[in-house]
Amino acid sequence: MLFKNKISVIFLCFLLISCQGNKPSEKTENSNFKREIEQGLVLYNATLEQSNSDGQILWRLSTKKATYTQDKKSAILENLTGNLFDKGKIILQVSAKKGEIKNDGKEIYLSGEIIAFDTRNKAEFKGQELMWKPEEHFMIMAGDKGIKANHTKLIASAKEAKYNTKDQIVELSKNIIANTKNPPLQLKTEHLYWKIPENKIIGNNLLEMVRYEDKFVTDKLKTNQVEVDLNTNIAILNGNIEYQSLKPPLQGATTRIIWNYGDRTMESNQATRLFQPEDDVTLTANIVKFNLEENQVYLHEGIYGQAVKNEVEIYADNLVWNLDNKEINAEGNVYYKQINPDFNLKGIKAIGKLQDKSMKVEGNQENPVTTLIYPKEQ
Repeated sequence: MLFKNKISVIFLCFLLISCQGNKPSEKTENSNFKREIEQGLVLYNATLEQSNSDGQILWRLSTKKATYTQDKKSAILENLTGNLFDKGKIILQVSAKKGEIKNDGKEIYLSGEIIAFDTRNKAEFKGQELMWKPEEHFMIMAGDKGIKANHTKLIASAKEAKYNTKDQIVELSKNIIANTKNPPLQLKTEHLYWKIPENKIIGNNLLEMVRYEDKFVTDKLKTNQVEVDLNTNIAILNGNIEYQSLKPPLQGATTRIIWNYGDRTMESNQATRLFQPEDDVTLTANIVKFNLEENQVYLHEGIYGQAVKNEVEIYADNLVWNLDNKEINAEGNVYYKQINPDFNLKGIKAIGKLQDKSMKVEGNQENPVTTLIYPKEQ
């Protein structure tokens, strides 16, 4: 027999049957009990254990009722609780309405009101179906209603979860909604890795991120790949990134962003396009830094700005965009161009508002302001 069992309860059952009389009700109970035994060994209030080839305990399960198959390689369990061990220490606690031990104890299937709790990282998983392979260090949890995971850093739901119990890595699949607790950030995607010891989330599918503040949405992002550090509140996004700030209103597109979603600061060292829809103003640059708590955007290298409605353009090396008063402050190789009236200005500094065609361009003795005026054609 491959499972070590505490079977004192069944011995007690035999003793009681042999000592009692032959009342009709007792005969019926005795007959039912014998039929149950013929189908397979039945244990009540039993504790089952499984060890590896080195004698180290792999798991221990306590159940209200265990019914073994005749070859004693499988067992059906009811109302069970149990522990998964690693090197003699409990690493996972489970409970379920029903269970089945298969393949000489190498596979355990649970169903109904399942709770799995990792004692090392305090992560809790809930679902309706679970397959557990102790020797391979992983379990799969699923169900029609999906699974839920709860941790001090994250709450997540998904259709399925695969848990590597050795490395403490969760792989979530399908209909994933993950919420960080503080500060609140929500992620929606179809595939996600959660490295619990490192407090990191890694997504490699199309993913939507929403930041909240006092239950109101402040920022929205879409991307193809992200790594979120739950300790530092920093997300590194790569791929085709779409960004939207609701307050102040601002949209952006780039291929890489480092986002501190705690204090709403961002930076990108890739070509970035920013769009302010209210005034139809667009700015692009190779390096961009946001501070949306202060409503400031800092742009560097290859800057081009445009106010489409007013037919205004500006080029510069460095630029600060104040999203509160909508003013820009540009420095270095400034080139300003507008239409109606048509003229260009070259200088070392410029300050003003593109949307109002109110720009002041400055120079110095070495680099005076150059004005080019284009008369209208007759």
